[in-house]
Amino acid sequence: MPFRSRTVDVESTPDAAFAEAYRLGWTDGLPIIPPTEERVAAMVDAVGRAPDELVAKVPPAYGAATIEKIAINAVMAGCLPEYMPVLVAAVEAMCHPRFNLDGVQSTTNPVGVALIVNGPVRKQLDINCERNCLGQGWRANATMGRAVRLILLNVGGGKPGTGDKAVQGFPGKYSFCFGECEEQSPWEPLHAEHGFAKEDSTVTVVGAQGTSNTLTGTWFSIYDILDIVADSMSYLGSNNMEMGRGEPLVVLTPGHAVLAHKEGLSKNDVKKYLFQKAGQPIERVPQRMAAPRLLPRLMVVDGIVKPCRRWEDVMVVVAGGPEPYHATFIPTFGDTWSVIQKVKLP
Repeated sequence: MPFRSRTVDVESTPDAAFAEAYRLGWTDGLPIIPPTEERVAAMVDAVGRAPDELVAKVPPAYGAATIEKIAINAVMAGCLPEYMPVLVAAVEAMCHPRFNLDGVQSTTNPVGVALIVNGPVRKQLDINCERNCLGQGWRANATMGRAVRLILLNVGGGKPGTGDKAVQGFPGKYSFCFGECEEQSPWEPLHAEHGFAKEDSTVTVVGAQGTSNTLTGTWFSIYDILDIVADSMSYLGSNNMEMGRGEPLVVLTPGHAVLAHKEGLSKNDVKKYLFQKAGQPIERVPQRMAAPRLLPRLMVVDGIVKPCRRWEDVMVVVAGGPEPYHATFIPTFGDTWSVIQKVKLP
């Protein structure tokens, strides 16, 4: 199989391969799997497409993310070949104009790209959707998220200090990938909300700033729980609050979803409730934010500054362990919108 990427000869030891890749600026700082021709060929074969096929141009450098380039970075990240269709879909999604990847890559904000996987591919690839799904321990979650970061670095030019101007960043910029726990949720999953069949496999890309734990274990009413979650969505330092737009993301556990369902609440009901309760009185907003030149970008409803424009913009995903003890609020960039892409299996 002919490849177009240049080759580099190094000693066949893990230390030598990592040292050379690090010297060349190919890594995220962690050791890599050497992308030999044999390994890259296996990745390309797994997706059933030509190695020189262009998937997208990745900003800010607008490098060509061909099947070959995606495969090389997938190998370095430690992916299995069967992960390739998800990675190709993720690249397609994050390079869609709606996502504003140029803004995500180049900003001083700590925003990174989070992947949410839905459909049968979650089980086929052993993607963690349950306990510690936002943490360590699963090869698919860890390496697919990492592969996306390496593509952003090596193809998109998102190198810290040049293409990536983040002031501090956040750990999710190494890897941020999880699946929705569809089997334990009484609600329709994320992709079905957006018109896909439940039998479809999809990946959703989100411009995520970080994670904020919300302790909900001491509350017994679902409305009490949602009040606490809404309060977590309302801190004034988030882009959602300061810009009044974007899609604030709430990850509830199956336990929360079951409690809400028992009270007759659909996922849309929960979104509406969170939108109604989230926000800060305009009087609490620092004067500089409420200045005449900045006020138009705030979303103010009846004197309350809101974290988004509409209840439909609140994203709710079900994932994690079964207990309704913790929820996670993930503020988003504000200048980006999530994109869902179908995973095309060969």
